[in-house]
Amino acid sequence: MTEMWTRPAKPQRLTREAVVASAVELADREGLEAVSVRRVAAELKARPMSLYSFFERKEELVDLMVDRVLGEMLLDEVPSGDWRDALKAVLHRQIEVGRRHPWVMSAFGARAPIGPNAARHADQSLAAVAGAGLPPERALQLLRAVDIYLWGFAMLAGQEQAARRRDGLTEEQWRDSTGTYFAEITAGGDLPHLAEAGRRGLLRGGLDDWIADFDEGLTWLLDGFAATLPGPA
Repeated sequence: MTEMWTRPAKPQRLTREAVVASAVELADREGLEAVSVRRVAAELKARPMSLYSFFERKEELVDLMVDRVLGEMLLDEVPSGDWRDALKAVLHRQIEVGRRHPWVMSAFGARAPIGPNAARHADQSLAAVAGAGLPPERALQLLRAVDIYLWGFAMLAGQEQAARRRDGLTEEQWRDSTGTYFAEITAGGDLPHLAEAGRRGLLRGGLDDWIADFDEGLTWLLDGFAATLPGPA
């Protein structure tokens, strides 16, 4: 009767979802460079060869990881109303998820995401700007311009986040140490324009500062685009 409670559980059959989730968690903790088939297999207590039934090489695993993160970037529903507000909601979600998975920015730069969630994300982005009444090619031009702006912003934000992680500092500790550094290099008076601009001329602030900067720049970009449209759009 008691044997059932003491018998070791049989290992669960691996699934592609479990393998990809483990790889994403590893990259979140230690960076994308830590991800290898052998390391992910060790995380799952599985044989490395057993993972090759889901992909043929590490590059395919990274593609699956990217598509999983893109799934997290999907909104439950695109807001209705002004197309600029809808697009901003889509972009804010990308920033939020990108902060949880800082490695994904460099992964995007090295591959063209074309998986199922990438397709859904593209459709959702087009849905966000549908209210502008643009022909498809014009809508794509707008989204390409916004993507270039977003990922340039995200790469810059990710650099400071990666530096904090590398040095093992909290955001508050990073702010204190970089504030001290900035004060020292501008104290001599030979960097007058940078000194006048303040610390943020060289080093960004926290997430709230980043979002405020992003939104202001996005407003400039979208206002400029809207000025090219006929009518009140």
